[in-house]
Amino acid sequence: MFQQIRKWKWIISAITCFILLYVLPTAFIEKYYSKGFFLLVRKLQDNTFGKIPFPSYYIFLAFLLFIVMKWFLHFFREKPQPVLQRLFKIFSFAGFMITLFFILWGFNYGRIPLEQELKLNIQPLTQEQLMAETNATIQNLAHVRGMIKKDTNPIPQIVFINNIEQISRDALDTSLAHFNYPFSSKIRGRMVFEDMFLIFSIGGQYLPFVGEGNVDDAVFYSKKPFYLMHEMAHGNGFTEEADCNFLSYVSCMQSSNLSLHYSGELNYLLYLLSELKIRDEKAHQSVKDAMPKAVRKDLEEIKTYYEKHTFKTGFLGDVVNNLYLKIMGIQDGVKNYDKMVLMVYAWKNQK
Repeated sequence: MFQQIRKWKWIISAITCFILLYVLPTAFIEKYYSKGFFLLVRKLQDNTFGKIPFPSYYIFLAFLLFIVMKWFLHFFREKPQPVLQRLFKIFSFAGFMITLFFILWGFNYGRIPLEQELKLNIQPLTQEQLMAETNATIQNLAHVRGMIKKDTNPIPQIVFINNIEQISRDALDTSLAHFNYPFSSKIRGRMVFEDMFLIFSIGGQYLPFVGEGNVDDAVFYSKKPFYLMHEMAHGNGFTEEADCNFLSYVSCMQSSNLSLHYSGELNYLLYLLSELKIRDEKAHQSVKDAMPKAVRKDLEEIKTYYEKHTFKTGFLGDVVNNLYLKIMGIQDGVKNYDKMVLMVYAWKNQK
């Protein structure tokens, strides 16, 4: 019997992790995992993978490639293993990776929701509130842009990417400290090869196995600081996409750095415009037509840029991400990103 249990140990442990995620009280996970054991994991990763001078994501991919090649070569052995035995090994390995995922980061999905901890009064926006918030954001963005560059020509890329990792990390750390959350002052946010993620319509990804946030280097430069802070927020134990978007926005807005301020308002505006377009396309067009010329030109530049970085395989990223989020208990799937608008609006009115 014990031999059978040992044989099935990783599959059993993976199932156990899912059960624990759903049955353990959020307060227990918050205290003993998110603000306890996970901080030790965070420190270990920062002082190992974080010291490597290139994205550790590449090491993880090389490891997976080695495993796949090893399994593939087994098919050409003189006496290959039975199919069921091979499948069992694959499920066993998957069980091991799922267990490791939960130990290193995954149990954060069961922590106390950020909106509950911050006492945000989340309510759907009326059409009038959405229009007012969109117009106010446009005016704020135009004001910040004017402080960075006086004319309507594109803002130089260097404004956003110069020392981007340190500046973004410091801004996020300040916000997390303000909200009384523990944070890592050494967490890494790396840029990976162009279109490595965007080929699947994904701008960034946090990899729990190495503890690093990664952003596709082809993400438009003025959006990069916001994306980088989003992935670093994941690395500090926040799992919901809306939470990470919210923390990115707040960090940008509370920073004295104009490039971060611009990046935060820009990304927030894009979410507002997307929601407005879904609700009322005529109102959306009228808002765009009334935009200051500099802001309208920036949005057109971004649109033209992404036409060159959009791929037919993009839908795969949405499908997989949507399924993953729902399995982990985020029932609205990829629409969870959009909840950021409600969180920001509630935070602004709370203040």
